[in-house]
Amino acid sequence: MKKIGSLLAICLVSQLTVSHLASAASYTVQPGDTVKKISDKYHTSQDRIVNLNKLFSTGLAEGQRLEIPNPNQHSVQAGDTISKLSSKYGVSTSKMKRANPQIKDYHPGQKLNVGQNLNVPMKQTTGYYMGNTSKKQIALTFDDGPDNRYTPQILKILKEKGVKATFFVIGEQAKQHPEVLKQIHREGHVIGNHTWNHQNVPQLTDQELEKDVQATSEEIEKVTGAKTHLFRPPMGEINDHQVSMLNKQGYRSIIWTADTKDWEGVPAEQIVSAVNKDAAPGVIALQHSYHASGKFETVKALPEIIDQLRAKGYKFVTVPTLIDDIDENEATLDTPGNGEDETGWRATVQKIRDIIEDFKETINQLVKKE
Repeated sequence: MKKIGSLLAICLVSQLTVSHLASAASYTVQPGDTVKKISDKYHTSQDRIVNLNKLFSTGLAEGQRLEIPNPNQHSVQAGDTISKLSSKYGVSTSKMKRANPQIKDYHPGQKLNVGQNLNVPMKQTTGYYMGNTSKKQIALTFDDGPDNRYTPQILKILKEKGVKATFFVIGEQAKQHPEVLKQIHREGHVIGNHTWNHQNVPQLTDQELEKDVQATSEEIEKVTGAKTHLFRPPMGEINDHQVSMLNKQGYRSIIWTADTKDWEGVPAEQIVSAVNKDAAPGVIALQHSYHASGKFETVKALPEIIDQLRAKGYKFVTVPTLIDDIDENEATLDTPGNGEDETGWRATVQKIRDIIEDFKETINQLVKKE
């Protein structure tokens, strides 16, 4: 039993350790290239290319340099098993198997063919600028609230239109308007962390950022009873090492692809036009649910945005639903069942399956050694 316990401990540590292996190659955009053509060429997804390169548009310029995620494969060596490769690359056995459908009827402990090339799933280490591009879905997001003026109006429109959105809230605002925050949660929307008082994240030390994010998340949980694993940096500014640090703490950093610039006081027609202009499968649209003073026409523009995009065949989903297919094993905010966003429980079920698969693999190897 001691041997089993030690082996399990080693496996758990291996699963939690992320290998910093070469996961990208540089590519120069050629005439006629599109994100789709490049993704097809390198057998990766469009959304990974967009997120890795922090693109605010899928349009490319000739000569533009791109990092291509995960173009390399693993060449199977003697003695390789899915479990060993999972430990080596820091991903679950289930995820390895899903990335390699050519391995049919695989059973725990089965040895692979020497020289066979396997795909190695890439772990998401950058902020998300776009979600899954294979489905005609868009996520509406609202920053800086809640308040008792604009947020309730936005919630009323979303309810009337049957749309679920994602609200990135400020800790101070959440503390001042707990009933509105409860309403956001109660009506099935997803809540994310947007710092305590709209801090400039790159200017914070790691300790300051950690304290700020923790305080905001604790306030959200105190009011709603739900944990959040989404984070959006104010102004979209965050250093790569800060993204990595938050990733290790279970947060996914969410940026955006379409910026309405509604906070500048632009007219409703311009807000609607901005979303329509950038509309594409997987787009994350940025708006706000709080404005201190002056002209602010997000509430006026919102019904038009929803109606026009629906007429084009788009479905509105929350951010976790939009990015779920990019990294299926990460947990998301626990939201009440609303028929549209079930990402949290799906991720939990998949994690349980992964643990069971890893346990089977471990026991199989132990029995063989005995």
